[in-house]
Amino acid sequence: MAGDGKAVAAISPAVQALVAQPILTVVGTKRADATLQLNPAWFEFTDGYFWLNSNRWRTWPKNVQRDRDITLNFIDASEPFRWASIHGRLADVIPDPDHEFIDRLARRYSGRVFRELRPGEERITLKIEPVSVTGEMI
Repeated sequence: MAGDGKAVAAISPAVQALVAQPILTVVGTKRADATLQLNPAWFEFTDGYFWLNSNRWRTWPKNVQRDRDITLNFIDASEPFRWASIHGRLADVIPDPDHEFIDRLARRYSGRVFRELRPGEERITLKIEPVSVTGEMI
């Protein structure tokens, strides 16, 4: 969890400007068999953390909860060779039973609330603490 002795990465103004755009992130996690899993996802960067939301039963959030490690990759749509990659660690998992956070993300990306939840679907919000930042032109 947060505060385990690892330094928290400072997010430069250039990276902050990049992630302020409603672009997707590519989420990188490690499966139980150690292979890499990549998924596109909506996100928000607020208060120094990256916030993501998913169905509790999907594989990538399970991977993050098991290992606590995650990589988020961001590519500038207007200049594809401008990108940032954030290695992060899971700071918290927050239930989203009223889908308030996913609705906020949906408004950011689509201008409307999220779709109707499927029977048995449980949304969770993952709070990700940045540990290191790499990239080009950041």
